[in-house]
Amino acid sequence: MTSPLRHFGKVLVIDDDSSVRALCKQVLSREGWDVVLAENGQEGVDRVREAGSDLDCVVSDVNMPVLDGYGFLRAVRDLDGDLPVLLMTGEPGLDGAVEAIDHGAISYLAKPFHAERLAAAVAHAARSHGVARMRRRAMAFSEAHDLGAEDRSELERRFRRAIDARWLVFQPIVHAATGALHAYEALLRTSEASLQRPDVLIGVAERLGRVPELGRAVRHAAAAVASAAPPATRFFINLHPLELTDEELFTSANPLVPIASRVVLELTERARLETLTDTPRRIAMLRAMGFRFAIDDLGAGYAGLGSLAAIEPEVVKLDMALVRDIATNTTKRRIVAATANLCRELGSQVVAEGIETNEERDVLVGHVDLLQGYLFGKPQRELAAPLTPP
Repeated sequence: MTSPLRHFGKVLVIDDDSSVRALCKQVLSREGWDVVLAENGQEGVDRVREAGSDLDCVVSDVNMPVLDGYGFLRAVRDLDGDLPVLLMTGEPGLDGAVEAIDHGAISYLAKPFHAERLAAAVAHAARSHGVARMRRRAMAFSEAHDLGAEDRSELERRFRRAIDARWLVFQPIVHAATGALHAYEALLRTSEASLQRPDVLIGVAERLGRVPELGRAVRHAAAAVASAAPPATRFFINLHPLELTDEELFTSANPLVPIASRVVLELTERARLETLTDTPRRIAMLRAMGFRFAIDDLGAGYAGLGSLAAIEPEVVKLDMALVRDIATNTTKRRIVAATANLCRELGSQVVAEGIETNEERDVLVGHVDLLQGYLFGKPQRELAAPLTPP
């Protein structure tokens, strides 16, 4: 039986409720994280100071004695300027939300939370905002456990099986005002059991230096579907920043070039852009070929706001953490309205992701241009028409 791949990372959980701490540790340990616990913000600061650069992510409650979550955020920024922090709270106030964003909180995790949502949020935060941290931890783990060529060969075999057993699914993106189809987002899937989660597959590709190969596989699969689609069909296709180092992307060998005017390249893992050189010129080259750009998860921390200026995207996707429960959360409604207005002033269309209920849709219709989520259709292999919600 194939053993699961570990994240090789360390997560700090801060909460004054022992049952919440225990639940978080159980969920995250099962996912492969080394979990450190603290009972309040001050103890959390001490744990950060002790851990140095070994921490990959922090999950912190907001309302705690001694030092609350906002106080922890202020203090931790003096120790570590880019440590990803997820805040757990039931109903954040607007002032607190603004303060959290100012100090680089990634997003809010609403209590009570599902185990899967906690695991996914931590994996996304650590990967998107701390790739270098994860890589250092992975190398340290490898050295400590004497992992060598045999283990790399096993990762190579799993990665190759994942590429060979790949396919794409497509989720509709619709116009907010009418519900009419605007585009499809292409999402990678694989039958390789140990790499079925996209974040794990991407992490392995990064570790093996195979991100460009993974990107080529996605582009060729997407082009095959697009060639058989109606001529006006638009597609959103994810682009890892490391793919910008692949020269094929800028030549006629890129199978998406003939349909570039119908393709939006959705930049993921934006923290990686800071590690690359010549990024503006390469993005400009792709724009000259007809491609447009989107950034994902805007509102998931300060890095997203910086991407607006660096990339000048034609499309912006709001982080789904802002969408969830927006119908009953006044603070989220105000944040979404303000963020959407800013994006429109800069010339970007705004997409809200993760729409699951009619109530969420109804609140967002007046603020965003496009909508995406299970309410309009789950990702499927075929290009299915969007659902019409009641």
